[in-house]
Amino acid sequence: MLLLGEPTLRPDGLERALVRGGFQVLESDTLPEDPPIGTLPDLVLVVESEAAEALGLELQRLQRGAWCDVPAFALLANDDAEGVREALRLGAADALAAPIHLGELCARVEARLRGRASLEAHRRERRVSGLMFDIFAEVSTAIRTDEILQTLVRRVGSALELAHCSFLLTPPGEATGRVVAVHESPTLRDLTVDLARYPEVREAVRTERLVFVPDVHTHPLFESARAEWAEQRMRVQIRSVLAIPVSLQGHIAGVFLLRTRRSDASLTAEQVAFAETLTTAAARVLETEERRSTIYRRLAGASAHDPLTGCGTLDALDRRIREEFERARRYALSFSLILLDIDQLGALNERLGTEGGDRILSELGRVLQGHIRAPDFVSRYGGDEFALILPETDLEGARRSIWRLREQISSAPFADLAEGDRPKLSAGIVTFPHPAAVQTEDLFALVEAALLRGKAQTDERIGTAESVAA
Repeated sequence: MLLLGEPTLRPDGLERALVRGGFQVLESDTLPEDPPIGTLPDLVLVVESEAAEALGLELQRLQRGAWCDVPAFALLANDDAEGVREALRLGAADALAAPIHLGELCARVEARLRGRASLEAHRRERRVSGLMFDIFAEVSTAIRTDEILQTLVRRVGSALELAHCSFLLTPPGEATGRVVAVHESPTLRDLTVDLARYPEVREAVRTERLVFVPDVHTHPLFESARAEWAEQRMRVQIRSVLAIPVSLQGHIAGVFLLRTRRSDASLTAEQVAFAETLTTAAARVLETEERRSTIYRRLAGASAHDPLTGCGTLDALDRRIREEFERARRYALSFSLILLDIDQLGALNERLGTEGGDRILSELGRVLQGHIRAPDFVSRYGGDEFALILPETDLEGARRSIWRLREQISSAPFADLAEGDRPKLSAGIVTFPHPAAVQTEDLFALVEAALLRGKAQTDERIGTAESVAA
């Protein structure tokens, strides 16, 4: 607590009685203009001779800015019963007038602080409950599993101000995991990691229970890791780690991973409980989505994949583009739609026959599906065309993706073609948001126009929606 006012007006033995009562006491003649560094005091004792103008001014200052939540207790040096009522009217949380009994004063202060602690706990619970409701509402409206996970790590990482928050898919028995969502690096997706570097994740998968390590620099679970850090002279900037396994349909599907910096305080029990509760709720949403997707796949399985190439059908493309369009608009994200055309497929058909041309299309479908990221989507668009949807990818990222696919096609084995006689691709790109795209149909019109421009080129053969009339 903070003692304010003229020291000579204080009751004899006040500081000694407060210290014996277990209070840490700071003194000042006047209220500091700026809040003290660190935590504000739990209570301020203001000592004045009477409930007059000086006390009123001090209480007014305590009711402004950072001090407004700190209760003020007025001690009046004069024996004036009316002064107590006036001090309370001026804004004091409590007041005593001389003669002041120190035992009664300490009891009143203790009661005031107990009530304040209970009120703060209630307010904290309300804040957490409100935050959890907001996060759970957003998670519940997510469209796909990857979107649910991305929303979860983004909101929890922000709420707890964590250095690291991510979700790892951990296939049973595998030595590696796959990072599918990262709070601090939202564009980082589909990253394979060695689970040997994550003892907390391995332990969570093994025990199927939450693993909390307050300090990795002392906990026995990280003993082998610390030896490796010392051998490699690594300075690890991690303090706390929390690994929460997520079960779907009775099996561990992945681990929700939280970490704090070495310079930060350890995760609190309240933060651990918050993360565990939210993750459990999100797992229910994921299970619901998994069941819905299973039913949907059974109903639409026959029409979801092109039988020749194994890629998605036009119906599947239409559903996916609408999902991605709504997600991008809702969260202010970008995505790219690419249209690929196989140059001179007609000439290849004439030379190899229809069956040979079909084998080329089938191999192209396999190459395209094998060399896209997990969130991406590829479908057959027409006789010699394929469409790709690349979430959270800008124009330059889409252009790089096309060049990578060309490199894969140039080295892929085609049984009917010589090594230097691989299919060539022309491409069109449209990236959302685009000023001319107010609905998904606009995206198809733009990308088709971009493809025509790409086919007219002699060098790069990649047209973009920015280079066509919108």
